[in-house]
Amino acid sequence: MKRIRGAGIVAGIVAAALLLTGCGLNEDQGDRSDAEPGAATLRIGTTTDVANFNPLGSLSKTDSWILNAMYPQLMRIDGNAEKVPELAEGYALEDGGATVVYTLRDDFTWTDGEPITSEDVKFTAEAIMDKQLGNVAAKLTWVESIETPDDTTVVFRLSQPYAPFAEGVGFWMRIVPAHVFADAGDLSTFANDDPEGWIGGGAYVLDSMTRGQRYVMKANEGYPLAPEGGAAVGTVEYVVYPDVNTMILALRNGDIDLMGTPVPASAAATLASDPNITMEEVGSLGFAHLTYNMQNPTLAQQPVRQALSMVVDTESIIETILQGDGQRMVGPISPIFGEYDNPDLEAYPFDPAGARALLEKSGFADADGDGMLDGASFEVLCDQSNANLTRVAEVVREDAAEAGIDLTVACIERNTFLARTKDGQYEIDLSQWGVFDNPMDQLRSTYLSSNPGGINYNLVQDPALDALVNDAAVTVDHDQFVEKVRLIDEYVHDQALLTPLYVETFRFAYRSDRFEGFDPSPSDLLGMVTGYSLSQVRPV
Repeated sequence: MKRIRGAGIVAGIVAAALLLTGCGLNEDQGDRSDAEPGAATLRIGTTTDVANFNPLGSLSKTDSWILNAMYPQLMRIDGNAEKVPELAEGYALEDGGATVVYTLRDDFTWTDGEPITSEDVKFTAEAIMDKQLGNVAAKLTWVESIETPDDTTVVFRLSQPYAPFAEGVGFWMRIVPAHVFADAGDLSTFANDDPEGWIGGGAYVLDSMTRGQRYVMKANEGYPLAPEGGAAVGTVEYVVYPDVNTMILALRNGDIDLMGTPVPASAAATLASDPNITMEEVGSLGFAHLTYNMQNPTLAQQPVRQALSMVVDTESIIETILQGDGQRMVGPISPIFGEYDNPDLEAYPFDPAGARALLEKSGFADADGDGMLDGASFEVLCDQSNANLTRVAEVVREDAAEAGIDLTVACIERNTFLARTKDGQYEIDLSQWGVFDNPMDQLRSTYLSSNPGGINYNLVQDPALDALVNDAAVTVDHDQFVEKVRLIDEYVHDQALLTPLYVETFRFAYRSDRFEGFDPSPSDLLGMVTGYSLSQVRPV
């Protein structure tokens, strides 16, 4: 991580926002300089409401910020992208990797005083498997049984070894209190939105909410990973703003102390010039991409997807919109995974004329002579809370027109965007994955036809691809495993199931005149707002 200060020029729209009146949206913030444990209040800006309070099925970013702080995981990711213990002290592999044994700490408790035990872990995993909930369901595919020989030991017996299992399940599965959720009825529809039922075991627990305005969390006094004496920040408030520019203004005015979302590249120089603000730089475990809905008859044609990949000028996007703070991707595996990223892949060239020729060869024509190819019209759906991607959408739309492809951009509110992409109600999805912590879990989640609860937003059903993924998943030999992942990389790239864009370097801005001690993690999903990080923060 790197802290950034400096000065420069900001894009017009952000500059205009920062020149507005100094009156913020949230006044009477009070004195937050008290360093006594639990006395400080930290306010975090977001542009999105919580969509789902159920930690077993939620996938949204703001949901994750709150739920990950509220419900402990067996493991967490540190600033170096390494899995380190949280609820679990560690794990061991037995039977050639077909048995995974987690050993739990004995000092975690739920906020109602009940201890967190192996039974909570067993209940959580079995509930996910029973209802195929969220993206963790796919990671539990091979579990045949779960045993709890004592309160601090959980034994997962698998039908076959799966190398990423221990750390994948350890990091992604939020543990819920069995004594509360067992009485909740159908957990696939359980809303978990009654404040009386908000019992957590993480660093912070949701206390109250006013939709469209704020979500208030209180420190869990029993969280054992907080500094001695307890977290200095006793209250965390997520404050909802209509857009990123208004949130930036709120940070400058002192209405909030931290931006939960990354700073757009266009605003970085202006914020860096403020002596009261520091920006923390972290890497990414995800990437930006265009994904094509394979249930659309036109987009199901390989040449169409290839042509769309040829109207995306990724190098220019990185240079102008990201101002150089990004690394180009060619295939679906991020270069952060090093050896798994296939070096033999060649990026689709930026060639609008070539894209048009490819489409014309495939039967598309301009019958009315308006310059646009008949039948080559698509809607690009994107998340309006990501300022960089909204600009990318417009650039791609303009370049596509040169190839005779008519793109309509629809950047909408994040939760609506997530609901539409999950339900397949889109043609082209422009978005950014939050965290992929290992390539095999990524490929199974995004491309396996039968993947339960996964994120196969392509809606691809390809037996050949399924066979490649399933074969790699059970390969124990490391060199063979790497080669098989690279074959999948090549297949997805050739099929152009998605157009990878870039791996972004993220900057998170906070009021360093008020708070210090954040412990950031890679990605925009984790960033500065993990429960562990917030529990380490102290007033200046």
